[in-house]
Amino acid sequence: MPPTDTERRLCEATARGDWNGQIAAIAGEDLYLAAPQPGQDPLPVYDDPAAGGKCIPVLTRGMLPPWQPQQFFDRVSLEELAQDWPNDKWRLAVNPGTPSAAYLAAAPAHRAIWMQIRAHFGVRPGGLLATHYGGPLHGPLAQGLACGAPLAVHHSVPWNELGTVFLDHATDAATLREQWSVTDPAGWQQRLDQLLGGQFVPAETEAALRARSGAGGEQPEDGKDAADPDHAETAPTATDLSGRPELPELVTRYEERFRADGLLPPGGRVVSVLALDHAHAVHLVRRGLSARLCTPQQAEQAVLQAGARAREVYGSWEEFAAGYALGRMLAYDNGWFGPQYAEALHLHRVLTQDPASPWRSLSFV
Repeated sequence: MPPTDTERRLCEATARGDWNGQIAAIAGEDLYLAAPQPGQDPLPVYDDPAAGGKCIPVLTRGMLPPWQPQQFFDRVSLEELAQDWPNDKWRLAVNPGTPSAAYLAAAPAHRAIWMQIRAHFGVRPGGLLATHYGGPLHGPLAQGLACGAPLAVHHSVPWNELGTVFLDHATDAATLREQWSVTDPAGWQQRLDQLLGGQFVPAETEAALRARSGAGGEQPEDGKDAADPDHAETAPTATDLSGRPELPELVTRYEERFRADGLLPPGGRVVSVLALDHAHAVHLVRRGLSARLCTPQQAEQAVLQAGARAREVYGSWEEFAAGYALGRMLAYDNGWFGPQYAEALHLHRVLTQDPASPWRSLSFV
């Protein structure tokens, strides 16, 4: 089975002799060019007998090799390759030596066709659900990765991949540095521990949600209450309200809108917003693996931890989804019901309605 839909489309186009179909299969996709090692030529040009001459090899995402600590890839587009092609006699070798191989002539007339097809199909949009069929599809690791599915869908990358890249090494390292102030393994571990401990969600709101649901018991390491998966749906009595933190009015506004838009069932309420930190923990792991700030073994253990923490708080993907949506709105929308809300609604519908979604195919507990 081809690892992703991109390779499937390439194989189908090749089987029917559809050369423009091969171009269409990769027109809007990210392609990966091996980054040169010190002392190597900038471009990995090689002689390919299948193409009958020199080629520049690129890989589609699904054909990237397993993670290696010193093996990096630069992300390029078909448009960038067409504009900067160095030699009209060379060919573009896509996934050479694999079942999804394609060898594209790259003379000026051919590259003009690349650009036409690229313009017709456009760039791969964000907000798409993708699956890597060679990645975890069942079990605790898949469940943990599914906790990060909203951010994977946002970037249109496979939800179940722990591999060579998230987007690409340079971009992922820059994102960790600029958005998380993470530049080394120690900083990555610190941020991961904070996310797994729920230290980025608003503490007072989380406490109020717990109090409303009747959750009690031990406090997590960061000092915030841990939500109880066996939460009560009945409203607290007047006596119970004594000393409890007040639920922000903004939360009730979002919950009303969530019920109207299907993010909550009629009468449903959000259990906890810790799902936002759980999702970002998985995201941090995938970026950190790409930036070589952790090993695959560390990444797997961290994702398993994120899944376990989510199961301590929530009882279903529906509860997790609503918690993630509310957490994201409190962090980024703040009552505007603007573009961030529209995006959250789109991600929720993709992950709860698409039959291929892990939130439908995987049990939560």
